Amino acid sequence: MIEDLAPFYSKNARNIRSSVIRELLKLTRKPEVISFAGGLPAPETFPVEAIEEISCRILREKGRFALQYGPTEGEMPLREELASWMAASKPGIVPGNILITSGSQQGLDIVAKVFIDPGDIVVMELPSYIGGIQAFSAYRAKMIGVPQDNRGMRMDLLEKTLTRLAKRNKKPKFIYVVPDFQNPSGVTLTEERRRRLLELAYAHEVPILEDSPYRDLRFKGQAHPPIYRLDTQNQVIVLGTFSKIFCPGLRLAWLMAPVSWTDKMVVAKQSMDLASPTFNQLIAAEYMRQGLLLPQIEVIRKLYGRKRAIMLKALKEFMPKGVRWTKPEGGLFLWVKLPGGMNATTLFKSAIEENVAYVIGEAFHCNGKGQNTMRLNFSFPSEEQIIEGIRRLASVVRKNM
Repeated sequence: MIEDLAPFYSKNARNIRSSVIRELLKLTRKPEVISFAGGLPAPETFPVEAIEEISCRILREKGRFALQYGPTEGEMPLREELASWMAASKPGIVPGNILITSGSQQGLDIVAKVFIDPGDIVVMELPSYIGGIQAFSAYRAKMIGVPQDNRGMRMDLLEKTLTRLAKRNKKPKFIYVVPDFQNPSGVTLTEERRRRLLELAYAHEVPILEDSPYRDLRFKGQAHPPIYRLDTQNQVIVLGTFSKIFCPGLRLAWLMAPVSWTDKMVVAKQSMDLASPTFNQLIAAEYMRQGLLLPQIEVIRKLYGRKRAIMLKALKEFMPKGVRWTKPEGGLFLWVKLPGGMNATTLFKSAIEENVAYVIGEAFHCNGKGQNTMRLNFSFPSEEQIIEGIRRLASVVRKNM
């Protein structure tokens, strides 16, 4: 028996990172731990009865079809519903623009597989979604982070980054952004900056990857147009998902891009899973066809909006001076910045001892920084757990200041 497989690993496999979030979640499985670590939807929002009714009808009427393999690009009924859903923001989107994926993470992997060669440059927000960092690093991309402020990625710094790369004859493969209620920061990119982002992308001929899992979960304030709506040159790839607005267990998401691009991505997906589950796709399509998705989103908005308000109030009440946090208008997360010199990574052990958990901010920085930051999730814990968990966390922070 071969004891050590390491010499057999590919260069890509050696570069694959384990998910920091998944590893940390193992430490939070104790029932007494209040966890702000995961990005889990609240299970009480799952429309169990509606899914049960739809599932039974599909099995009765289309059982042999629903349980069979399907096309790689996805079932036409779901692609039609999604094309109509997205065409509400930008007319002209057709099913040929849509590729169904088994979760949004697969969409990230497909884009990385199609675009990235070892050493290629990807520009992203700083901090940025850890799943994106994982997917791109697996294909050995060189990631360059552009800092945010409370209005999203700074376009002046993005312009300097793209100009500096152009002088070295380096062109990024794409610019990766989560423009609405960003994971991890909760920050939203303003309309002015979205338009400037497109201008810079056009000038430097760089595609934009718009990852948009949280856009529909706005609790307050005015929505900004999606980047793809403002795009006039077909230069934007969009990732959407049912995980945050319907339920994650179906493992359904979608990728929207120009038809010539999706054709290549369909081929890339074929070596992963051939096709996403037919049965699950028919459930989602019928749920949308019956007009149930918008009311479902409204239920989620009300619950998460209330939980967000409770967390912000608890932070204000319990956290010591010198600690700062974002105030997102939607989504699932907010971002906490500890005073300079504090380290959220080393603080995590103390937090677990006090039965409270979060995600270390360092994991969201492609440049290895962010040691004094952390991400908190407010969608999953109960309202009582939010208050008690923030009280515990604030006590840990105060003791270690």
